[in-house]
Amino acid sequence: MQKGTIFVQPHSDDIAMSSYFLIKAEILSKPYFLLTVFGQSNWLDPIKSKGEYAENNNMAEITRSRKTEDERFAKSLDLKLLFFNLEDCLLRNGKVFYNPKKELDQNLLGMVGKTLSSSLRKYKAKNIVAPFPSGKRQHYDHRIVCEAIKSLSGNLYSRFFLDDIPYSRVANFSKHNLSMFARQKGNMNDKFKAMSIYDSQMCRLFFDQTRKIFKQNQGYERLFLFTKV
Repeated sequence: MQKGTIFVQPHSDDIAMSSYFLIKAEILSKPYFLLTVFGQSNWLDPIKSKGEYAENNNMAEITRSRKTEDERFAKSLDLKLLFFNLEDCLLRNGKVFYNPKKELDQNLLGMVGKTLSSSLRKYKAKNIVAPFPSGKRQHYDHRIVCEAIKSLSGNLYSRFFLDDIPYSRVANFSKHNLSMFARQKGNMNDKFKAMSIYDSQMCRLFFDQTRKIFKQNQGYERLFLFTKV
């Protein structure tokens, strides 16, 4: 029997920003899993790269830091961590793409789709949740994960999406075959404390953007059901 929910984050820290309150409120059925897709990275908050992480800023050390931060976050919310070592966009290309019209790598899309499908089968999960990129600037890796989830069978799994904090919020969800499933408020100080677990990568801009989007959402985290079969 299928039960449980996999929260998918393209990179370490995405779920902390997008669905901390929703996880705490246990809106969807447990057990909960945290799946990081693009675990390999060489990006640090530029300020911290000159400070406490200056001597450990190669790809292997940064990836290790991210996994450690994921482990701490997962433990704080009773999530089982599933950490995959795919290279992020910066490692693959030397830069990050934000153009929503840039063509997606079909081989990479297929690889991510297989990773998600096999995880759903292995852990017998019914629900899968991830950020939904929208607007003029959409992170390439987030688009890959979003499209991979869309391609899953709606008859087998319930596919859910979140506002892609800190990048954007879904302004017109019906346009994207999304219906509002749940909203959840919480203490922002608690959320910021959870975000701070990701010390190596959490910069002031992320906190500012999270605060801005929550104000636009009247203080809610929002969960959308993808309705297209």
